[in-house]
Amino acid sequence: MSAAPDVADMLAELMPRYRDAGTAADSVYAALRHGIVEGLLPPGTKLRADELAKQLGISRTPIREAHLKLEAEGLIVVRPGVGLVVQAFSPEEVIEIYHIREMLEGKAAALAAENANAYERAGLAELMSEIIAATEVQDFALLRRLTGAFHLTICRAAHNRRLYRMLKELQDHFRRFQPSSLTSAGRAAEALAELSAVQHAIDGRDPEAAEIAARQHRRRTLALYLQRRGRNRES
Repeated sequence: MSAAPDVADMLAELMPRYRDAGTAADSVYAALRHGIVEGLLPPGTKLRADELAKQLGISRTPIREAHLKLEAEGLIVVRPGVGLVVQAFSPEEVIEIYHIREMLEGKAAALAAENANAYERAGLAELMSEIIAATEVQDFALLRRLTGAFHLTICRAAHNRRLYRMLKELQDHFRRFQPSSLTSAGRAAEALAELSAVQHAIDGRDPEAAEIAARQHRRRTLALYLQRRGRNRES
């Protein structure tokens, strides 16, 4: 059975949120992207423009335009003999993304230490206070949102728009295929200490310390991923 009706149902529910996104193609794109990034459309979900257009009662053109944008971002791919599907990543590709994030997030933290203004430093300090509070009550869903916001705030404070776009795309990939490591025993407290080190280095305008702390944080999340992967292979 085709997955298109389920995709159409999701689009019909989400598209009203993005009515002001711009064109019809922009609304379809925003709704589909939301569904993919938030895990509503899991890897391997088929996307058929003709069937979606029929289900939604709209032209195929905006759907195809949205598909092209998502394909350019690497969120969907053409699978031979199947067609367009939501992208899946092999464990090797996940590890590659970890390494790329480590390098880019380290550079972003260094640039933020150099370029962040008083408003941005205050924003990071406020986020850190919220992360501390969420850690104390072990609210892991909130922690994941806050740490994501923390990383993006650093990217903005780096004042490098291309770097921000690259890291935002990588973070969106992570959100849909990588479960949070914060639920691991003791990990929330460790992550708090790691992020605090990044924030203090940025606040102290120490680019070298900020880069080292940011890279160590991402390296630790990779180590936890590898541990989890090893346990899964043994079970």
